[in-house]
Amino acid sequence: MRMILALLLALVLVPAAHAQKVGPNGGMLAGKGGHETELVVTPTEITVYIIDHGKVHSSKGVSLRAVIQSGGKSTTLALVDVESTKLVGKLDAPLAAGAIVVITGKDDHGDVLTARYTIK
Repeated sequence: MRMILALLLALVLVPAAHAQKVGPNGGMLAGKGGHETELVVTPTEITVYIIDHGKVHSSKGVSLRAVIQSGGKSTTLALVDVESTKLVGKLDAPLAAGAIVVITGKDDHGDVLTARYTIK
């Protein structure tokens, strides 16, 4: 009986461990080592915010690009700084569910930023 209860509890808790974290702007968080990015997607653009050790960080001096993989195609977007608060890239079309967005680049200190997102 205890074994069955333990198995059921494990099955319930495992999906929660893989849930996507939500950032302060309502987007998806990803990254490592205290250097995260938050991705906010609209039908016309992607917006990336820099999160440094849990706090929103200026995007001044940050250089990022996004590689979008969708429908068997890859597209690279340069992300442009907007008012030192976020980086924005314009989309040709809305991203489909299952599209993968990979963010790469460096912050203003030269630290490498990488993040991978799957669009839901």
